[in-house]
Amino acid sequence: MFFSAYISIIRYVLMFMLALLIAPALSPADEVVSLKKSISLALEHNRMLAVAESRKDRADADADAATAALFPRIDIATGVVRTDSPLAYFGTRLQQGRITAADFNPAKLNQPGYINNYQSRLGLSMPIFSGGAYWAGRARARHHADASALAYQFEKQRLIYKTTVAYVYVRQTREQMDAGEKAVQAAKKRWQDAKALQQRGMAINSDVMDAHVHLLRSEVELDQARAAFADSVEALNLLLGRDHRLEMGSLAEPVVKNISQSLQDLLDGMYERRSDLLAMQSELKAAESARRQARSGYLPQVNLMAAQEWNNERFGLKNRNTMIGATVSMNLFAGGADRARVRAAESDKLSLELQLEDKQQQIGNEIRQAWRSLRTAEKRFESEHEALIQTSESLRIKSLRHRQGLEKTSDVLDAQVRMDASRVANIQAKYEVIIARVALLLAAGSLHEGVIE
Repeated sequence: MFFSAYISIIRYVLMFMLALLIAPALSPADEVVSLKKSISLALEHNRMLAVAESRKDRADADADAATAALFPRIDIATGVVRTDSPLAYFGTRLQQGRITAADFNPAKLNQPGYINNYQSRLGLSMPIFSGGAYWAGRARARHHADASALAYQFEKQRLIYKTTVAYVYVRQTREQMDAGEKAVQAAKKRWQDAKALQQRGMAINSDVMDAHVHLLRSEVELDQARAAFADSVEALNLLLGRDHRLEMGSLAEPVVKNISQSLQDLLDGMYERRSDLLAMQSELKAAESARRQARSGYLPQVNLMAAQEWNNERFGLKNRNTMIGATVSMNLFAGGADRARVRAAESDKLSLELQLEDKQQQIGNEIRQAWRSLRTAEKRFESEHEALIQTSESLRIKSLRHRQGLEKTSDVLDAQVRMDASRVANIQAKYEVIIARVALLLAAGSLHEGVIE
């Protein structure tokens, strides 16, 4: 009995654990995914953003390596040599502290035989003065790292923009697919009405054929809308770094905060908020450091070194030898290589200065164009919304007159086409406002997770 109770407990525990494992896999099907959550998923799982982060980490590592070059370097090494070279034999005996009078015998000096030497070495080297090359190299690497970090921040903003556009497009294509289904249903109803009127003698055969053609075209447009929806879902999943499909109809209505700043405020703030512009400024500082680094080739270099060695015929720390010293070197002539490096660094700096000026003007153009596009999108949405109301009412009136035999079938079909087109245009205009809004935020450098509600 106790054994049966024990088995029952184990069974319940296993079922509970299985339920915990299955629950996360089932929850997305019932979950409504918001735009904010989609952006969080993209920032966490997007592979191209991970590549940009890797580049940032690489630049940080290069900066740390450049800083490490300013510190002393300590090396330890050990090895063994076996030789019968007369000069090496005598020197090795001397290093091992084993010289005797017999070693000066000419016969032995000329034919000493083989000798083994185990040498262990502890060395220290440190640059004392390098004409500023190491410090300039460190500054250059640090500016590159800052530029990479700023470029990564801009990549995040671009990913937020791309995710928003893809998310909105899924919503738009889904609504267009729903509109297409309504259009097909309405087209079927028009075709049935035309056939009914023909039977009553109130319509001719061409009216039925026109209605049937309208139905066929509506079905083709519905198939296109379904394909566009499937494409949009796949595009969104790619940005989110997910292989499985999102559930149809699982996306919430996207909401982006209104922009309260004036156009001039957005233009004035681009110098502080556009991360890619700030990245170019850091690259310009790196180019200036590279120029200083190149000019250091004209100056002398002073290096300190110290070492301690042990030499023995067997492995061990015996017969210590110590050395300490400093070296001073200066390049007097290198065929003009130093001058060429300075010219190249100055050319890079001038090129970046010109690119920076062009980038500033380009960003200003982007902000102004995005501002105008947003205003146009808002006006278009108002116009399309009013057009949808009027085309719907026009279709209602003509449908009533058609049932009474007072309106031609072709006129009703034309009204139906206009109303279907207005419904699709209204959907597009509604989401174009959101896309234009995030495009302006991106151009101004103000696009972040906080603007998504």
